[in-house]
Amino acid sequence: MRSLRWTAPHSGIRVDPHATDLQRLAVLQRALPSHAFFCGPTAAVLLGLPLPGPLRHLAWQKPFVGVPAGHNRIRRPHTTGRMLSVTPDDILDVDGIRCTFALRTWAELAEFLGVGQLTAVSDHLICRRRPLATRRDLERMHLRFLGGRGSKKRRLAVDFADERAESPRESELRVLLVQAGLPVPESNVEIFDRSRFVARVDLLYRKQRLIIEYDGDHHRDPHQWSRDQSRRAELESLGYRMTVVTARDFDDPPALLARIHRLLAQTHA
Repeated sequence: MRSLRWTAPHSGIRVDPHATDLQRLAVLQRALPSHAFFCGPTAAVLLGLPLPGPLRHLAWQKPFVGVPAGHNRIRRPHTTGRMLSVTPDDILDVDGIRCTFALRTWAELAEFLGVGQLTAVSDHLICRRRPLATRRDLERMHLRFLGGRGSKKRRLAVDFADERAESPRESELRVLLVQAGLPVPESNVEIFDRSRFVARVDLLYRKQRLIIEYDGDHHRDPHQWSRDQSRRAELESLGYRMTVVTARDFDDPPALLARIHRLLAQTHA
């Protein structure tokens, strides 16, 4: 077991150097007490909930391990131990690994995420295309932990949640606009030229005919860029204005918000 063919991600555990994050987590679980489970950010990555990159990395590299109240907190090196108030229904099995279920995990994530990021998780859970929960479910879970860590952020994340949202950055952008006092834009609106479908746009201020699109890295692809330009030209020919937001814009929110303010204030000809 001391061979260089193995790595030791945690004390007393040996795995193949090429093991996946999921495989390393499964091995760690076998070294934990039977009542232990993964929680918080680690449960979130197991469940496929959207997390910002740094927190996702931490979730794998320093797993969050929970135990029910009344048990000794896990204190293994390179893990984060938590003692949590849970019911049997709060725990489920994902690929043979025990973790908190999605809504319980959402409640705990309020400690780690900003309002926009937590709203992105809320949107993911109630997304109309693949709903895992309802807004009422979010409300009930919030009330269960009312007054606990992140309670104010959970309240806002429930209020801001939109089942029409389809990407985390789009959700964060929408919350940024609303928290700055701007009107709530419509999410993922289909635009038609009479009966012909033209495009589905990320955010729309219908009265001002202003479209806000978030462009991720995949828009750098030459073919995607060409399609984007054709799409933009057609939307503009129908009388819409468009502004594009990228990850860099989130580094300077005041400048981004000032731009949107100016665009909304302009009288559309």
